Amino acid sequence: MTSKNISITEDVYNKLLKIKRKDESFSELFLRLLEIQNVRLDKCFGAWNLSEEEEKEIWKDITQRSGRNWKKPNMVK
Repeated sequence: MTSKNISITEDVYNKLLKIKRKDESFSELFLRLLEIQNVRLDKCFGAWNLSEEEEKEIWKDITQRSGRNWKKPNMVK
């Protein structure tokens, strides 16, 4: 396996050190963090069964706070 040297600030190193597991190399840490990046929100849809009232309240809050007219996605129930 080849290796590459990278330069990071001490602040970044210390933050990475805090989230690195005991038995984990920095390469494994980076791979784990990159995997987390690939988690897509749409894979979580349907995880929470909302009542119609809850759904209306959430969408009302989203549109009021943002000032934008969001399009509600088609949810499969």
